[in-house]
Amino acid sequence: MKNIVKTEMIQPLMNVARRYSTMPEYATFASAFVLLLAARQGIRFPLPNLDAILDEAEDIPLYVRSFIEEIIGGHWREYQQSVGAFDEESLSDFFAVESVALLMSAREDVSVHPVIDTLCAALLDIKKGDEVADLNCGIGKFVCKAWFSLWNANGSDKGLRVSGYSENKTLAAVSWIGCHVAGVRAEIVNNSIFSPTNSRYDKVLVIPPFGCEVRQLNIIEVAESLSKKFNSFPEVRLSSAEWLFAARAATLLKDGGQAIAVMPMNTLNGGLSKVYREHLIRNQMIEAVISIPAKYFMNGTGMAFSLVVLSAGNKEIKFVNGEEYFKDVAGVVSIDVQSLLKDYHNLNDFESVTTRPLDKICENDFILTPDFYLGEDFEYNNSRPFGELVGEIRRGAKLSIAEWKKYETTAGTPVKKVAFKNFSEGLIDDALPCLMEIPEGASDAVLEDGDLIISRMGMPFKIAVVQASEGETLVADENVWICRMHGDKTQSYFLRAFLESQKGAKWMSRLSAGATLRTISAKNLTKIPVPEFDEKTRAVIAEELEKNTILVRENRKRLNESLNSMKNVYNEFNKNGGF
Repeated sequence: MKNIVKTEMIQPLMNVARRYSTMPEYATFASAFVLLLAARQGIRFPLPNLDAILDEAEDIPLYVRSFIEEIIGGHWREYQQSVGAFDEESLSDFFAVESVALLMSAREDVSVHPVIDTLCAALLDIKKGDEVADLNCGIGKFVCKAWFSLWNANGSDKGLRVSGYSENKTLAAVSWIGCHVAGVRAEIVNNSIFSPTNSRYDKVLVIPPFGCEVRQLNIIEVAESLSKKFNSFPEVRLSSAEWLFAARAATLLKDGGQAIAVMPMNTLNGGLSKVYREHLIRNQMIEAVISIPAKYFMNGTGMAFSLVVLSAGNKEIKFVNGEEYFKDVAGVVSIDVQSLLKDYHNLNDFESVTTRPLDKICENDFILTPDFYLGEDFEYNNSRPFGELVGEIRRGAKLSIAEWKKYETTAGTPVKKVAFKNFSEGLIDDALPCLMEIPEGASDAVLEDGDLIISRMGMPFKIAVVQASEGETLVADENVWICRMHGDKTQSYFLRAFLESQKGAKWMSRLSAGATLRTISAKNLTKIPVPEFDEKTRAVIAEELEKNTILVRENRKRLNESLNSMKNVYNEFNKNGGF
């Protein structure tokens, strides 16, 4: 049915849209909706002008009418001429399928996989009589899901109120049309979620625009909307704005209400957003944080994110490893929602779900990354902090690309640059970029023999022990942490062995932050608990790792020589031109 309807009725509209519109999908959607209005008004041929059809439909909001007029009004005559036979039933069938697909594509910039919407609906546990708000960049899909989940459960929509907010007129209009055609009586508001409103909701879902900076918002409006709920909300400062959207969701809750904010992982453990996290934590507004694997972010960026559950009066916070509940079989993604909810409510699985009191979270610098709290407790029984075992931790030279370029040379020199891309598998590359001299301001970044170096970013993070050749000077760039052992190679190799172990890698993961590229701070490096061994055991571990590192270096050298030889087999046999 879908293909027939699309071919006979929609394809001609789409052909016109492709010729005249920069947004042909939306133009097709709008023109099909006007046809549906005409069918409902009993209009056939010839079609009247656009205003006559829209005037007859009195319940259309002004912003929806404006969207329709802007996107198809200038070429309505071409749309009129392309129209063949049409009827209300077939057009309704088209919208039943196509509107859902369009609503999903409308949210593609910041959307999540459909299974995440399913999980959010289940976590919020929408009941008859609830008032639900969808505060996403591209609204509509969750509103419809909330509506129909209640309809299916109760056979009635009585008492349910769903609302959506979007500053983007196109997305708001498309969402209103989709809900209107589907019979979802939703209030779609074409306005900022920070705009003044007396509305309050039982359930709220917010997907903020990831990467949006505070300065892109109306700061006065944001501050006013948040200060009414939080009397001492921190001064709005330059930073990413995701936590402001989460806080706004909290301000729109009724007593006993619950919200979910979809947040990038880097906002859970970062300095710029710490002041907002701290405020919500101290105000007991965060109920739980659920980590979600990166591949379920629909735009393909590989961005890891989390669901932050907000409600009032929480004296502890739950942390959930959501990855444990996802399955991907031959590209078909599913989530075991029932198992997640069961563990969430009953705390059945310590490795997947745990809780921490607020005072512990405050002690940990208001970190909300689930990996930080799941599994082994953060204690120093029979261990010592990494920071006590190294002489000092310093960062490589923080120079701009242009500044490094001024010192680079193709001539072989003894001064060489080490970036995080220049070491792997415990070894620093033999071929490194040469520098004319040690750059100005980089003297503190000169490496010493026996230094332990760690990439500031990565996952898994790269680790190596420096073995500088005689007469060679190595200078690390800003993406390298330099852990100085003052020549104690045994300690360097022992610490490298631990950090590269399963337990050490897990601690580094728990203490790192970031959405697409994980980073670890010097402060968090110092916290890693390193098991205490006697001097003899440490020496044995260090000696074994150093021996294997030398073996890897020799094998890598032989491999490179063999690869080069393979490329020159023909030339060797034909060097006298005999072939």
